[in-house]
Amino acid sequence: MKFIWFIIVLFLPFYGFTQHAVPVNDTTDILSSLNAVKRPQIIDNVSDSTQLLTAGMQIEIDSLIGFSKKFLGTPYRYGGRSPKGFDCSGFVGYVFKQFGVVLPPSSRSQALVGEKVSRDSIQKGDLVFFKGRSSKSNSIGHVALVVAVSDTNDIQFIHSTRHGLRLDWLSEEPYYKNRFMASRRLVTELPK
Repeated sequence: MKFIWFIIVLFLPFYGFTQHAVPVNDTTDILSSLNAVKRPQIIDNVSDSTQLLTAGMQIEIDSLIGFSKKFLGTPYRYGGRSPKGFDCSGFVGYVFKQFGVVLPPSSRSQALVGEKVSRDSIQKGDLVFFKGRSSKSNSIGHVALVVAVSDTNDIQFIHSTRHGLRLDWLSEEPYYKNRFMASRRLVTELPK
């Protein structure tokens, strides 16, 4: 088993690297050559959380939510980032990318973007974050997009679960209610 991990660790960096066809003279140039690869601009670890909100990133939230609902029933796929199958962060990233916002790949890194929002101030279009499978964990392991907030402050969210992409109300799902950790606002809604 150790031999298999050795092979994976040894060749994994070359797999992703060769797909970009950056010429390398010897293996010592690999790290410096990777910096030359063009990558999409990722909104990650924004030092000033208002930067994202004031950088012209205003979105018609109802359009974003309507677009997200087109994928209800899409199967879960670990690491999935397309309509063929999504994981939770892949789904959120896919939806926001269609509106010009490129997010980091994991739920944990997505929880560092935008402006922190208190639970009683959550609005549609915000992201909500939950612990992973272990309710005793202090790590974020799941993300969802808020699609509605009731007059009693109950939150309806769309997310990719092991059962596929679905809508849930927080009050009706003890699993998620007990694992709620944080919420973030990535964009402001266009003025009406």
